[in-house]
Amino acid sequence: MPIIRVVVDPNGAGQRVDIYLAQAGIGLSRSQIKRLFGEGRVTVVGKKVRVSHIVSSGEEILIDHLEERQVDFVAEDLPVNIVYEDDDLAVINKPAGMVTHPAPKNRTGTLANALLFRFTKLSTGHAKGYPGLIHRLDKNTTGLLVVAKNDRAHAELTAQLPQRTLKREYLALVWGTLRPPEGTISVPIGRSRADRRIMTSGSLKPREAITMYQTIESWGWLSYIGVGLKTGRTHQIRTHLKESGHPVFGDPEYGGRAIRLTGIEAGHRPLARLLLEKTSRQLLHAARVQFTHPTTGECVEFRVDLPEDFRQVLELVRLNQ
Repeated sequence: MPIIRVVVDPNGAGQRVDIYLAQAGIGLSRSQIKRLFGEGRVTVVGKKVRVSHIVSSGEEILIDHLEERQVDFVAEDLPVNIVYEDDDLAVINKPAGMVTHPAPKNRTGTLANALLFRFTKLSTGHAKGYPGLIHRLDKNTTGLLVVAKNDRAHAELTAQLPQRTLKREYLALVWGTLRPPEGTISVPIGRSRADRRIMTSGSLKPREAITMYQTIESWGWLSYIGVGLKTGRTHQIRTHLKESGHPVFGDPEYGGRAIRLTGIEAGHRPLARLLLEKTSRQLLHAARVQFTHPTTGECVEFRVDLPEDFRQVLELVRLNQ
């Protein structure tokens, strides 16, 4: 069975082990973790402990993973943009409009379906039963995703998420000008009580979420920014930027479309309308990923250019300022 390895980082010291693991980005819920403890399949520094164990920095946690699942979706011959590939992993450039893995309303046409067809071997370590996936991107967010081809690579790469040695950097076009131009948003988020599809800081069960941003260019009513993650919550960047008053341009779920026109100067509205007509999605792109290779131990980095729709909008903004 797959083994997940997690090394406690200094920021996590002092937490209960079940809470730490639930927040570690390894794809296991707190209830799943509790069940694994009950089955004696979790060790801390080689010893079985209770869920109430308080973790210390540097402790190694090993999780004897959930039993392998039957894959209940089909392989599909779909285009996959492979940026890099070796025997252990692949780095994929996901296009807009492609869901990362199947869900009740999206059983086909997803990246997971394509990966199942494209690669003869994938890891079985993902908690939700989708081979190979280390992390996800929203349907209409573009850019880099890391895929594991075997369980050893999956365990090593997954362990880098809570250690924050697997780094992901994004580019975004947002409404307004962020103040200060560079900073950190540290606001816990969780699912909305009114709509479970939406994340919010007003959730009954918020979890730690930390986003760093840096302004690259600003035109007052729009800004082009770089974004980094210290945590990887669902819709984290989109939620944090919306709640800071600067939603991602074009984002239909998080306040980034026409409703924003009333808040900008009249002279900018014609261009804003034109730009919104050119894109039906959030202009958010996973441009860079960096991690330690699970076999060589080398620090590797991959970058991809902006997709065409994002690039065209950005060029129009620059030309009309």
